[in-house]
Amino acid sequence: MLIANRYEIVKEIGKGGMANVYLAFDKVLNREVAVKVLKGGNDDPVALERFNREANASTKLSHPNAVDVYDVGEQGDKHYIVMEYVKGHTLKQLIKRRGALSPKEAVWIMKQLAGALLEAHKNGIIHRDIKSQNVLIKDDGTVKLADFGIAVINNAMQITSKGSVLGSVHYLAPELAKGGSASMQSDIYSLGIVFYELLTGDVPYKADTPVQVALKHVKNDVPHVRDFNPNIPQAVENIVIKATARSLKQRYANVALLIKDLNRCLSKEAKDDKPIVLSEIDNSEFKNVNVANDAKAAIKKKHEEDTSKAFNVFFIIIMSLISVVAVLIILFLTGIIGGKNSFVTIPDLSGKTVNEARDILSNYGLIIDDSQTTWVLTDDIPTNEIVSYTPEQGTSVEKGSKIKVVVSEGIYGIMKNYVGKNIEDAKKELRELSFTVEAEAVESSLEAGTIISQKGVEPEDKYNPNEVNTVIFEYSASRSIQIPYNTLGKNVQTVYDDFSSAGFKVKMELISVDSLTESEKSYGANNVVRIDPVEGSLYEQGEDNSIILYYYQ
Repeated sequence: MLIANRYEIVKEIGKGGMANVYLAFDKVLNREVAVKVLKGGNDDPVALERFNREANASTKLSHPNAVDVYDVGEQGDKHYIVMEYVKGHTLKQLIKRRGALSPKEAVWIMKQLAGALLEAHKNGIIHRDIKSQNVLIKDDGTVKLADFGIAVINNAMQITSKGSVLGSVHYLAPELAKGGSASMQSDIYSLGIVFYELLTGDVPYKADTPVQVALKHVKNDVPHVRDFNPNIPQAVENIVIKATARSLKQRYANVALLIKDLNRCLSKEAKDDKPIVLSEIDNSEFKNVNVANDAKAAIKKKHEEDTSKAFNVFFIIIMSLISVVAVLIILFLTGIIGGKNSFVTIPDLSGKTVNEARDILSNYGLIIDDSQTTWVLTDDIPTNEIVSYTPEQGTSVEKGSKIKVVVSEGIYGIMKNYVGKNIEDAKKELRELSFTVEAEAVESSLEAGTIISQKGVEPEDKYNPNEVNTVIFEYSASRSIQIPYNTLGKNVQTVYDDFSSAGFKVKMELISVDSLTESEKSYGANNVVRIDPVEGSLYEQGEDNSIILYYYQ
């Protein structure tokens, strides 16, 4: 089978409820690719919408730890996505084969996944199905986040009704089990469960039915990983606790904060961290929520969506038209369109988080333009707070207008001046801060190991603590010399001056004639009669040693 007169199907490599995946050969670029083909063509509008969502989400995302999408199209009634072919295995297969990974390896994998997820969230994409089965590991060890088949792009209409659940129940955030909407924080919860799985070798909850698993996510805190392995650093366990907190108030607000802790958790600085104790979850989050019934209805709904083959397209079209008409009537009656009160004044958003700003604007009939949202580092504004917005406060705009916001990605780091410091001390300190350090030894009269110059990120430069930065040092090489064989018998002051001018530490020591041998006396007064280290030996200048010249008068 040949798709688009270009992609030659080799074999089937995966099956799913929505699409099949094939290994194919790109005849134009002479490379292997993976081609995902939607089942059933245009027969299932919901599946087609989800398929298009994956294509749109994936093409918006470019990150070394996310699967690349090369092409999207349709041939006849077949819709397809052409993706990077990842040779290797899934993270789930790795865990099944090896069991629990070391904290160092688990953190390394998590940094890659968190980086890809941060890029997705910056582009307004909520993944909604993060699990170890959707993480691919290339043969070279690179980790790739895959399968955006149920991803949501901000402001896109939800295509599941209340009570439905998409994504694996073993990684399901409690708010989703209760029928809530997917968010950045629900992705973080799922990523936290993957971290738990990496550290323990298994998911935290198992039960006879999916409903029972969902209930455990809602009612129980995730077990402590140090109960499984006490050798796991406390700072690592704290990340799992914060990422999987049942309360959104206690969970990481965004992935950038999670990455910051991942970069720190194995450092010397984090060695004495105390266990995080989450405060009692606000009971109001669970009031009037029949969790069991909601979860049962959700999973029943998902089953019906996945298995039904007699979907009534005409009925959905009619209901969609009725919904659109109803929305237009509501907008007209409330004055948002066609009314006298269709203009509002933009409120003050300074000091507000993105979610707080979104709630405030919704009260005015305004929305944040997520496609135009930009993230910047600042001097003093905490992560996720509004830096600026346009139109500005006090501007009169129509209801329904979109507001462009600039959001703080965090606070700049200020680079220290390491010139004059010891190279090994600087390397250790910077690597704990996730810097890459390059160093070159050069000849110098300075003490060995002393930093002479600093480039890349120079002193007082601002840097992004969420990225890998490189610092380049030149430092003084260790100085060594072979003690000349013609030193004995030379004037002690002359020898002293020669060694000193070459940058070596040297001492003159007067000794008694009675302590000398006859051969040493023969060198004469005020001449070198003995030297330490001896002639012909290799001397390396250190911090606490020196060349000693002995003489008599």
